[in-house]
Amino acid sequence: MNSTYITIFIGVSVAISLVYIAGYKKNIKIMKEMAKSLEAALNPKDKLYTYLGGVLGFSAEYKVNGFKKVFVNLRLIPRQSILYLPFMFITSGKDSLQIMFYTEKPIIGEFHIIKEGPLKLTKPKIYNRGKLKKETAIIDNRKYEILKDSDKYSNFKNLIKLFNTKHFNHLAITKENSIVYINLLFYRVNYNELENSLKKTANFIKSSI
Repeated sequence: MNSTYITIFIGVSVAISLVYIAGYKKNIKIMKEMAKSLEAALNPKDKLYTYLGGVLGFSAEYKVNGFKKVFVNLRLIPRQSILYLPFMFITSGKDSLQIMFYTEKPIIGEFHIIKEGPLKLTKPKIYNRGKLKKETAIIDNRKYEILKDSDKYSNFKNLIKLFNTKHFNHLAITKENSIVYINLLFYRVNYNELENSLKKTANFIKSSI
């Protein structure tokens, strides 16, 4: 092995190490900030965290007044992996926050709001799509697909306005297990803004179901 190959090998090794350290620290910071914002917004009486793959996110179950429970999934992109970087150009390249509010009152219908976008990879699968009425809506200059079996939960369109439209991806109301589900996608997020949005969302759901 000549000196050129040795230099290249050392350079690649250093680059991998630097990306790993920076990405690891970044994901740890996001996890801490997200947990802090979620707890400040929901004020849980009890909480249980399960960490995923070290720094790839967490699942959390919260006991929150007015709900049977609130379940959260935070999925982070592997910033610590230099091999993932090229795939950011063909995927959304964003972190995902899924929040499931299990309501105390039963839900008796189904309703979805899905943000239309160029990347079909971020579009959720709706398994009974063919049985639901479909319409489109323009809210704050963004186009959304609405799927529903009735007009009962149409007022939940107003929930979109509580979130930064850059992050909002999908809202679902389903009668199975009586869940209001919200999916946000982001690479960077304002945690104070998110905390405020989640507080208002919890209050909205409790007063609207």
